[in-house]
This record gives sequence, structure tokens and C-alpha cells, in this order.
Amino acid sequence: MRDMAARPHAACLAALLLLLPSVVAARAEPAAEPSAGLSAAPVVETEVPVTYSVPGSVVSDGRINVSSRVVGFIQQLDVREGQKVSRGDLLVRIDPSDIDEAIRQAEAGVRASREDINDARADVEKYSKLAVTGAIAAETLRKAKVRVDVAQAGFDKAQSALAAARAQKGYAAITSPVDGLVVAVTRRTGEMATAGTPFLTVESREVLLFKAFVAESKLSEINPKAMVQVRIDTLKGKAFQGRVRGIVPSGDDITRRYEINVILPADPALIPGMFGRADFVFGARTALLVPRAAIVRRGGLDGVFVLDGNSARFRWLRTGKEIDEAVEVNAGLAAGETVLVGATDTLRDGATVNMVAGTK
Repeated sequence: MRDMAARPHAACLAALLLLLPSVVAARAEPAAEPSAGLSAAPVVETEVPVTYSVPGSVVSDGRINVSSRVVGFIQQLDVREGQKVSRGDLLVRIDPSDIDEAIRQAEAGVRASREDINDARADVEKYSKLAVTGAIAAETLRKAKVRVDVAQAGFDKAQSALAAARAQKGYAAITSPVDGLVVAVTRRTGEMATAGTPFLTVESREVLLFKAFVAESKLSEINPKAMVQVRIDTLKGKAFQGRVRGIVPSGDDITRRYEINVILPADPALIPGMFGRADFVFGARTALLVPRAAIVRRGGLDGVFVLDGNSARFRWLRTGKEIDEAVEVNAGLAAGETVLVGATDTLRDGATVNMVAGTK
């Protein structure tokens, strides 16, 4: 009975032993990974520019602080922050009551001066006839002529005062000097406007600059005739080509940096205040580059899958700068090796990849 019960177990054990080599073999050879979406790219050694990057901001070359030349209450100020204005648009109107009164006083002064000079000339004419007959002394005629000269000077002064008063009338209405945007308003209708104190700021968008500060040691390497690439962070690193307008020849005593201004192209996407970086090219150097799509991140570190025959071998990298659609490799690869483009972190190290024709 015992022999009959043991025979089925022995038969099962023999069957398992026969299947074991095939199971081990299946585990030893990984299944081929699908190559859909994958391509192979060689690691190339190429010349890349040596750049010096400095942070900076977009500024307007036409930022104008608007102030009044006359003192008076603000009669009209309807513009607000963010409002677009055109050259010649009315910004502020000052109450002209005091100016009108000054004009009336100046006009009265001109009339009085005119009467005075006419009276002085009449005296000269009269004394000239009497002096011929000896009825008056010559000194009296001389003084009459001097009085004409004094009256003429007074008349000229009164006319100048009238012209100045009338000119003030033109300053009561302030218009925009440029096409731009109102960025600040510090006064409101009914408040007092004082001469020389800005009460609003208009920013022109006609010319935009990228203002940055460069180290003293880099000044001699900057070529003022070369184009400068400006990358704006808020526009997802969009690059603009500009040119150096000038370097302010006076550095900061503490930072030892000098202001540099780069003229930017006319582009509606650029707005004063945007932050970015200017890249100055100082020559070229040799570097290894791989496509950005080949980089796989694992545990916060960069790596790639290197194609070894039909096997994908994962390798950690020390990467450098991103140049267009490529990434610089400082360590981990050699020129001539082949990496997989489009691989993800789900691809297993050592997996077999069947690359179809045309993907290498």
C-alpha cells in the first residue's frame, strides 16, 4: 500500500525536475523589449560656444516721469495704471485760474507801459521845439529823451512778462510725449500739482533694453559688435537676438560689476520688468553631446541607455549645459557610443531591444 501511495508523488517530482531547466533558462534570458518609439543616436564630439551668462531685466529706454511746470490744482486726470496712451493724448489738465489772472495783470502792465512811452515821446517832441527858441534849458530836453528810453525798456519788460504768462497757459494741459503705457499715477483729480514733482510715469515700448551687470574680469572679452542671445525666463527660456548698445564706464565699488545695455528686437512678447539672462560668446570648445530625449532620470540623477549590440545598458552621467535640443556630457560616455532616444525609466537594464531597420 505504501508503494502504491508513493508512486504518484515520485511521478510529480520527476515532472518538476524536467521542467526546472526551462524555467531557469527563461529567467536568465530577458524578453525582448518593444522598440516602438525608440531610436538610436551616436554620441558625437562637436564644437560648442563658450558662453558667459549674466542675469538681468528688460527695461524701457523711454521711461518718462511726467511733472508740471506750473503750480495749481489738478482739474482733470483720467488716466490710470496700465492704460495705453498715444503721443499727444491729454494726460493732465491743471486749473488755469491763476494763470489767467497772471495774463490779465501782464496785459494791464503792457497797456500802462505803452501809455508811459507815448507820453514820454510827446514831451520830447514838445521840448525839442522849445529848445530851438531857447525857452527851455538843454538839460530839460536831455532828461525827456532819457525818460523815453526808460519807458521803452519798461514797455519791453511788460511785453516779456505777458509772453511768459501766456506760455504758462500752454503748460496747464499736459499731453503724452510718446506712445506708451501709464505705469504709475501718484496724484488724483483735486490734488495740488507742484512744479517739478512727478505725478505719473509713462513707459514707452518703442525701444526696450536688457540691463545686466558684468564682472570686471570679463569686460575685455566682450565684443560690442557681436550679437548677444537673451533668454527670458517668464517666456519659458525663449531667446532673442540683441546687440550691445554700450557699457557704462563706471563700476560698483563693492561688486566690481559694470552695467551693460543690450538693445532688444521689437517683439510684443517682451515687457519691461521681465527677468532673463544674456549669453555672451567668448569662443568655442569641444564637448560630447547627446539628444535631450535620450536622458533618463532615476532618483533625481541623469543617465542614458547605451546600446550594446541588442542590449540596453543603463549608465549614470554627469551632465553639463543644455545646448538647443542636446545635453553636454561631462562624464559617463565616450565618443562613438550609441544611446537610445525615447527610452523611459521603465526600461530594464540589460533588456534586449530589437531595433528595426531605419531606427539607428
